[in-house]
Amino acid sequence: AMPAYVEGIGACAIKWVNVHPGNKKKGLPTVIAVIILSDPANGFPLCVMDATYATALRTGAAGGVAAKYLARKDSRRVALVGCGVQAKTQLLALNELFGLKEASIWNVKHEQAIKFIKEMRRLTVLKMSVSDLVRDCVKDSDIIVTTTPSRRPLVKLEWLKEGVHINAIGADAKGKQELDPGILKKARIVVDAWEQASHSGEINVGVAKKAVSKKDIYADIGEIISGKKKGRTGFDGITVFDSTGLAIQDVAIADLIYRTAVKRKIGKFVEIV
Repeated sequence: AMPAYVEGIGACAIKWVNVHPGNKKKGLPTVIAVIILSDPANGFPLCVMDATYATALRTGAAGGVAAKYLARKDSRRVALVGCGVQAKTQLLALNELFGLKEASIWNVKHEQAIKFIKEMRRLTVLKMSVSDLVRDCVKDSDIIVTTTPSRRPLVKLEWLKEGVHINAIGADAKGKQELDPGILKKARIVVDAWEQASHSGEINVGVAKKAVSKKDIYADIGEIISGKKKGRTGFDGITVFDSTGLAIQDVAIADLIYRTAVKRKIGKFVEIV
């Protein structure tokens, strides 16, 4: 349950989100979520909406914003380790911000990667290819996005080129990790929120093993966006954005969706008695 209030836009909401990896066998999304948007002045529910796609949108947007500040401006090649719903919105956000030319995709199920490329070719003009090995997928990439539920490192330090930026999206629970611990030791790490990241983000395993502590975190993304700390400062160096997803992001996108729907007269109005 993810509740939040965003004073700047005067909106509050709660998202009820469930993650069930076995859902694919049932023809259901891995992540299912619902948002209730309320009037902060009196608590009256303004809207109930599906939040599964909204979650994917806000997470993709967050990855795009992080890359805007942490990736090299000349980034042209992106690697996607995992190709589910999150990979789609991550790629679309990055494509909006960079002059991307190529995308390399790796996935446990090869056929899913092929299907992903067919779908994304309708939305982008990128040159896309499937890699059989993670090593080949990430090699020579400027930006890497990991969106798997892995509980063991998939991406190794020795495969990376200097100056790469990584959006680590997949780890969202205790014990999950996608990156070689050596990457975290060398990289400039940026989190969306220390409390969440330390318990369920990419750094959670390192924190549990006392290999990573708060002093190893360079900044949270808000500090960089607000100018309190600098983003990328040079061509070389590895940067990692550990994204766990914040409730304030859900409120922001829910408010935007609601206002847009009302303006366009989309949706069903119901009376609550």
